[in-house]
Amino acid sequence: MKGYHRYILYTVCTLLVCGLCGCGGREETGDGTSPYAAATGMEGTPIVDYTVPQMSPNILVDLYGYPAAGRKEAALKGSRLPESFRLIDSDTREAVYTGAVSDITYDRESGLYLGRADFSDFTKEGSFYLECGYIGQSYRFRIEERFFGKLFEEQYERLTEECREGTLSVSNAVVLLEAYEWYGEMFPDADADQVPDVLPELQVWVSHMESAGVEESETALYAAFLAKFSYHYQKFDFGYATDCLKRASTVFGQVQTMGRDADSFFALTELYRATGLSTYRNKILDYKSFFENNTSYPEESGYLYGIMTYMVTRQSVDLEMCDGFMGSLMHRAEEISGRYADIIHPVTARNNGTEEILKRAVEVSCANYIMNNYQYTNIVEQFLHYLMGTNRESVNFYERDEVRAEYLLLLAQLASGEG
Repeated sequence: MKGYHRYILYTVCTLLVCGLCGCGGREETGDGTSPYAAATGMEGTPIVDYTVPQMSPNILVDLYGYPAAGRKEAALKGSRLPESFRLIDSDTREAVYTGAVSDITYDRESGLYLGRADFSDFTKEGSFYLECGYIGQSYRFRIEERFFGKLFEEQYERLTEECREGTLSVSNAVVLLEAYEWYGEMFPDADADQVPDVLPELQVWVSHMESAGVEESETALYAAFLAKFSYHYQKFDFGYATDCLKRASTVFGQVQTMGRDADSFFALTELYRATGLSTYRNKILDYKSFFENNTSYPEESGYLYGIMTYMVTRQSVDLEMCDGFMGSLMHRAEEISGRYADIIHPVTARNNGTEEILKRAVEVSCANYIMNNYQYTNIVEQFLHYLMGTNRESVNFYERDEVRAEYLLLLAQLASGEG
């Protein structure tokens, strides 16, 4: 009888182990060991003490989805890759598209084969996932018309909610206004009063800031915002815009250190565009030798937005400085174009996190605003797909991160091209 009990116990344990290890979408540990360890409690009762290994799919997709009429790609990784993939309708569980796995390479560092699944030809809207032999399934994602436009609207609502609550950061307010300057057609006018809703929202935010005060470290940046806001609001409310411009001048005058820093330069360019005063123009020219002896200044957002303002102003400008700005911006964009695949590689990415990725994407976006280059548009889109899930651990940084207006700037660019 005891032998029979031992047989039953052995059979049950065997079935349990087989069931627990039957997940086809998980990578093997590679060392042949089990992640589960047995322990014995004080009463002599067997206790299963285990740590569940980290699970991540081997088909990496944008967790939000893809535009119906646009480019749609997923990254594949595994110790073995199939020759084809299937796109599965999440509702019917039926395959709606089949394609060949392409660009298969072997990465020695990770010990994985890498490939690509391109399903751009499929344009039907809905909820889907990808499926492959050997490596399992992807997470679900959507294919939608106006994909980037809907994400833009979502991010816009998040930022304007912070405007109303008075919690929007000065840096986010600047980028929100920058996005409006470049892609004004994307911003709604829900009450049809001929004033884009974002401007009254920012006016509410200014009231909060005037009541709460601005950190000393953000004084120059706040002055830049006020001057930019005045410039764009003057055709809707000239009186309030004039008050903002006066306040911008006063705030900038309170900056204790008049050194040549990025935010001060940005404030000078906005004040000069809005006023045309030679005082600001001459202080901008004081930066000329600095720009001639430095090539990396576009990496700082204050300089980046400042040179964009200086290049589009209708005021008198130094043409040599403008040429230098254009050259530096194009040089940076081409440099990023040459290495962006390494920065956001789905398996072996080399970057310093979201902060760096967004900075590089915004630099390319600035160049694209001037050049309207298809290659730059594609790079910006790939940066976003990476941040939204096409990375090794399938992390949606866009969802996880705090609200950042840089996403709005990038989404506005892509949404404006959706028609």
